[in-house]
This record gives sequence, structure tokens and C-alpha cells, in this order.
Amino acid sequence: MEELLKLVKQCLSIVETATLKDEEIKMLIQAAIADLKRQGITASETTEDSLIKSAIVMFVKANFGNVDIKDKELAQRTYSLLCANLGLSQDYKAVDNNV
Repeated sequence: MEELLKLVKQCLSIVETATLKDEEIKMLIQAAIADLKRQGITASETTEDSLIKSAIVMFVKANFGNVDIKDKELAQRTYSLLCANLGLSQDYKAVDNNV
């Protein structure tokens, strides 16, 4: 989680040592992972995959704080496109053990 938190803060232009918004950011990271899993895409806090990290960052950017609405809309569109593309790849599909 700490590596993802550091990455997301960097992408949000938040100084790494600032901790005021850490809980909100962590909550959004968890929500992004849950949303990816809901869509059948393999995701976790410990992922090393750049595409999954990018999707998580875009989800957080689309939902974090009071930033420019156009930036949020762009981040949401980017997240949606990443999810659509990841969902088409067998490499990113979660294995369903119930089948």
C-alpha cells in the first residue's frame, strides 16, 4: 500500500511527506482495487503491473478532492478506457474458482 500511496501522491502533485489526505487517498486506492475486481480484472495493493497502477491512479484522480472538473472527467474517461482494454485481455482476467 505504501508504494501505491507514494505513487498516487506524486501523480496528484502532493508532497510525499504531507500526510493530511493519506486516509482519503488510501480509501480511494482500496475503492479502485475493489472496482477493478468487480469488473473481473486482477488487481491488488502489491501489484507491479504498470497498467493496473495507471488504472488505480486514474480512479483516484477522478475521485479525489476539489480539483478542476475537466481534469476529473479526463481521468474518469482514461480509467474507463483502461478498464475496457484490461477486461479484454486474458492476462488481466481474474480466475473464477467457482466455475
